[in-house]
Amino acid sequence: MKLYKSSFIKIICLSTALFFASCNETLDLQPVSEIGADGFYKNADEVNLAVIGIYSSLHGIQNREWMLTEVRSDNTYMNPNSTETKDLAVREIDRFVQSSQNVYLKEYWQACYRTINLSNVVLKNLDVVSDPALRNKFEGEARFLRAHAYFNLVRLWGGVFIVTEPVSGLEAKTMDRSPQSEVYAFIINDLRMASEMLPPTQGGASLGRVAADAAKTLLGKALLTAGGDDNLEEAKTVLEEVVSGNFGLQPTYASVFSLSNEYNNEILFAVRYQSGSVGLGSPHPNFFAPLQSDNYVVFGNGDGLNVPTESMSNAYGVSDPRKAPSMADTWLGFNNAVRADRHVTKYNSPFNAVDDGGSDWIVLRYADALLLLAEAINQKSGPTPEALGYLNEVRTRSLGASAALTMSQVATYFDFKVALEKERRLEFGFENHRWFDLVRTGRAEAVMSQHFATEFQYNDPAHPSLNTGALQHYQILLPIPQYEIDLNPNIAQNTGY
Repeated sequence: MKLYKSSFIKIICLSTALFFASCNETLDLQPVSEIGADGFYKNADEVNLAVIGIYSSLHGIQNREWMLTEVRSDNTYMNPNSTETKDLAVREIDRFVQSSQNVYLKEYWQACYRTINLSNVVLKNLDVVSDPALRNKFEGEARFLRAHAYFNLVRLWGGVFIVTEPVSGLEAKTMDRSPQSEVYAFIINDLRMASEMLPPTQGGASLGRVAADAAKTLLGKALLTAGGDDNLEEAKTVLEEVVSGNFGLQPTYASVFSLSNEYNNEILFAVRYQSGSVGLGSPHPNFFAPLQSDNYVVFGNGDGLNVPTESMSNAYGVSDPRKAPSMADTWLGFNNAVRADRHVTKYNSPFNAVDDGGSDWIVLRYADALLLLAEAINQKSGPTPEALGYLNEVRTRSLGASAALTMSQVATYFDFKVALEKERRLEFGFENHRWFDLVRTGRAEAVMSQHFATEFQYNDPAHPSLNTGALQHYQILLPIPQYEIDLNPNIAQNTGY
């Protein structure tokens, strides 16, 4: 049963934040719209609804995140067959020429801060929960979800506003951005606490809610991204705990994403969707299906907004079974005519209304913990048999034992780093990992400059206005949304914008 099943979304105004709450049908509450912010939180059931509301808010993040991660990587691009002015805001992000007024930057920023605000509301009202274990669980969930939103923000924008409680509009106008180092310290502290407070697993009616290993995996990733010897050592420790914990790899890659096998033992954390015209469906199948594909790929045509690149298609090779569950190079149209349009298939599912897919978006899975641990070991000690073992555990799950890499193939630190980079690209294709991986490992400028130099659509003589040069260092960070600067002119814009 999905976390949101038998639920519906309500809107509550708490201070200046919008609060989305999914209310279980078995609870006999007066209409939420009639309850003031100060009168709502009286017991654990009401705090539980508030926690579910944080999970509900993740749709706002996930429905835009692929634009700022996959499209900004060498995995995908904006459909080159669209007119130059169609979906211009996405094309600008694709080419790294977006301005501070780009609508999708604003929407994603606001979605992250909505999740942060909802988390802060929960953390402020935990005193009404008398059961210590239940209070710890709620606090751990709120801290994890707040850290998740902040981790995305700091990797995309650098220094951002650290908000720990609901603030008024006047207070917001006087706030300033905190340095990246302080934001990472804040994230790491939240995740350390969440790792200790969350239960080892959450099943049954709580399936879909985060458990301790999800917090540890995100903590390991945050520590590796923040950098530093102490962080590296801690990342290795917490990731080792995950690898020896309650999760494991699915027998096949395809089974990880099967609609009949959702939230299997490889999935640490996913944003949940539910089709059926209940307001919880996923728009991603329609976003990603080919233009003018009518109902042949998914119901209701496609927008062609997140097209796999030629290099991504070629990277899989002819025998990699990870490709078919992730993308396709063609589709069958009228009279079974073959249409050559690459498209993402990982989130497709049967549905009967536009933007109403049922596939969850997996954010963290056990394979990620294995490869992050291999990365931490290589960072600390260079390539070792132990690190290679973790890499090969993921690799051979899909390619078979004969595809295992040998120490001679990854003899140096850089050899192992590049092998790991390639493996992560294929293992997590179209899951919003690639851009963050390139930033974390310091490879964004080199890889993206090569991408712009070799992909045809950025060098098409027929469309010179779309030509794109090498990635500049300042472009790694996005511009702060203009509306924030309009509200508080003292805020510094990121360099270059």
